[in-house]
Amino acid sequence: MFNRNQLSLAVAACVAVQGAVAQTEHTRQVKAARGDDFAIEEVVVTARKREESLQTVPVAVDVLTGAQMQEKGISALEGVARYTAGLDFETGLMPNDTRISLRGLSNTRGRSNVALLIDGIDVSSESMTTGGSGNGPNLDLFDLERVEVVKGPQSAVYGRSAFSGAVNYITKRPGETPEARFAVDATEHGYGKVQASGSMPIIPGVLAASLNVAKTEFDGYYDNPNTGGNLGTVDSDGIAAAVNWTPDEMFSAYWRAEYSEAKYSQRPIVQRQSVLHTGSSPYDYALLGSVGPYAEIRPIAGTGTTDADCAMSSPYAHLVGPAGTPACGTVIVGDLGSASESEIDLSPDPLTGSDFAGTSVRGARSSLELKFETDNYQFLSLTGVNYNDSRTQSDFDRTNFTLQSLGPGSGMFIDPGFPGEYTQYGVNANSDTTFESAQFSQEFRLSGSAGKLDWQTNALYWSESMDTVMNQQWWLRDGVDKTFWDAYLDQWMGGYGLVNHRTAPVPLPIPMSRDTDHVSLAFSLNYNIADDWRVTAEGRYLEEDIDYRSVPLSTQFNGLMGIPFLDPVTFMPTDPGIQTYSRTDRAFVPRVSLDWQALDNLMVYTSFSEGFKPGGMSTADGDGIITTGEYKPEELSVYEAGFKSNVLDNRLQINGAIYLYDYTNQQISHFVFDPNTGNQNAVVTNAGKSELQGLELSAIYRPTVNWTFVASYVLSDTEVTDYTIADVGRPGTLDKLWTGTAEGDYSGTQFVNSAKHASMLSARYDGEFGNGIGYFTELLGNYESERYLDRGNNAWLPEYWLVDFQGGLNFDSLDLVFYVNNLLDDDKVKVGLNNVDYGHLPGAAFTPQGLELLLPEPRTAGLRLSYTF
Repeated sequence: MFNRNQLSLAVAACVAVQGAVAQTEHTRQVKAARGDDFAIEEVVVTARKREESLQTVPVAVDVLTGAQMQEKGISALEGVARYTAGLDFETGLMPNDTRISLRGLSNTRGRSNVALLIDGIDVSSESMTTGGSGNGPNLDLFDLERVEVVKGPQSAVYGRSAFSGAVNYITKRPGETPEARFAVDATEHGYGKVQASGSMPIIPGVLAASLNVAKTEFDGYYDNPNTGGNLGTVDSDGIAAAVNWTPDEMFSAYWRAEYSEAKYSQRPIVQRQSVLHTGSSPYDYALLGSVGPYAEIRPIAGTGTTDADCAMSSPYAHLVGPAGTPACGTVIVGDLGSASESEIDLSPDPLTGSDFAGTSVRGARSSLELKFETDNYQFLSLTGVNYNDSRTQSDFDRTNFTLQSLGPGSGMFIDPGFPGEYTQYGVNANSDTTFESAQFSQEFRLSGSAGKLDWQTNALYWSESMDTVMNQQWWLRDGVDKTFWDAYLDQWMGGYGLVNHRTAPVPLPIPMSRDTDHVSLAFSLNYNIADDWRVTAEGRYLEEDIDYRSVPLSTQFNGLMGIPFLDPVTFMPTDPGIQTYSRTDRAFVPRVSLDWQALDNLMVYTSFSEGFKPGGMSTADGDGIITTGEYKPEELSVYEAGFKSNVLDNRLQINGAIYLYDYTNQQISHFVFDPNTGNQNAVVTNAGKSELQGLELSAIYRPTVNWTFVASYVLSDTEVTDYTIADVGRPGTLDKLWTGTAEGDYSGTQFVNSAKHASMLSARYDGEFGNGIGYFTELLGNYESERYLDRGNNAWLPEYWLVDFQGGLNFDSLDLVFYVNNLLDDDKVKVGLNNVDYGHLPGAAFTPQGLELLLPEPRTAGLRLSYTF
């Protein structure tokens, strides 16, 4: 027999659900006989804001129970993704640069495609100066009942952020039984977490409360060779409290609040450069540099240059050579899966001589659920307040080198007479950016039933105010001739003596803000056509207003070059004033499904749904100018068919789905050519059409009382079918190099950071010694195929298997878990980000490509202890 702990740790353990609509007598449940005590237990979810059996809800949903998350030590969304095939969570240059994708539908800019919710309240955000989604919740503070990963567009259900799915954290409410838990987690690499929680009734049957405190410290896996400082460190702590009030059978109130603080050092990032500042040919008097070891030289499309020409030329020689010089550039290509600590080249903070401070985050959240129900109706009010402020100080250029010395007379042969200093230009850059955001959410929900019809209506108001001060400080790299460049660029600016390049960091705070107001009305109708047939119709009308404010200063001109802000008419120094931009987007997003209980143990369904993501203004391009960079809303139409089954006396559960995503106006990060400077500026543009064809299968098999096997597979075949830069703007040099076309035609490419194949396998054995002590062992493997890092699909991260092991002992009150993450010590890079390289800008006329690689987690052994009393 299983004891209590073993049952709670089974892969598909039964979960209790609070706060959902009571089922009517005609709501179907899985009818299969439950077999012996080792059959798979039924799981109840609230994916559609009503209580339903996982095996009868016509939506693809993955579930992790609170017990599973405790056992596996999951304390961040990254851990949820590790145990959910098809869900990817990556962090870019900073902890608030988070990128979430589901079923291969990745995004590089704009709001996240996947909503994050806590007890149904949307806490998703969007950074203003990076491409990420902002800081996620601190799961250390959660006593979780379960986590539901809902796949496919859920805009009709959740409102604003669930463009391609949602991750909903459902907290465990204080109950009637007093309980306290103390947990410790420690690893060989200096990771340590202590958590204590308790729950108890204050007035039996009426009022109960809980308290949860957590502290985490981590020294990081890697050091910065330039400073000796630790990278990837974490120091966080927080507290959460909850109260559950149930004075009678008709009314209940659930209140929860939390506060946390965290500090993160810089991340262990290796930059790959497409062009190096060293290694020029002995005959290259321009000293333009050389092709990086992970790059190749290519002709710039549209110039008439051929591959044969580039084989005999230096990269970017056309910037200083006579007419007819081959126009060749560099592109990073191939497998980027290898990187090491010795290649980290992060600069020290010039003000302290030590590493930059990294990121500090403070967050506070509070939510209140009020529920009133009768035999036929239920009214629910959900109120949420979410506050977050953070500051990030980092090495923005991610390199620490001095430009190659020119030497006496080295530029005398450069035609048409430029001095050699013209070819040597590069900058150091750091980022000191603060964010303050405040969210408010209010939802009213009314539901009920009438005969064969279940209905639900809801109204949602959601608002966010985000204030950012971007203080990127750029200054000339050692080896650059300031006197020459001041004079040269001043002449280019008209000869007014305005250019005064910075040679050390000088603050240039650029305040920016974004206010978002979302209002929507939704309905849901479930009609039982017959005992075995059900049709569901859902829809939401939404309206979203976004207002931007910014001071139009430029990090390059007003910062690096020291030029005062000039009146565009008089060309005289003046106050930059305030720029504003506003937009309103409206849409109706439907979802319709038809499901059929074909057999007692087989349900099949088909559905059509739409997702909508509002447009906006590019604000991640290093300046506060918001007169250009507007992008349109995204639209998604999804056709899906699937099945859910239980066979072998409910010891084998097999679910599957196939789907087609028709994607319009995909918001894509794009480097626009600036004709005034020749540099590449990051903006957001819209691809015309994209497509995703997918398949997913999952199975849970329990052949005996001891063994549990889990397998899942996700196919995501993505393709950009219509995206040509010439249709939306002037193609830059990178577009021509990546695509090999003068128009910058990306049609036929795969989505960036999207794995075509992903799978998860798990084998678990649960047993019990003669003295009643339980034990288990589990081996789990995650697989992802290669993922492209640039839009032209030239460089990629390789496929990998990540294997984890766990084994534990279960006493009456004490659980011990020994684990080894990355058991096979796979050292392939698994996270990368396409970027540009500011360290060496050939001729100051082009910003070459750079790629940032996050070093992977090595094999790590640890021990988790949990004592419940």
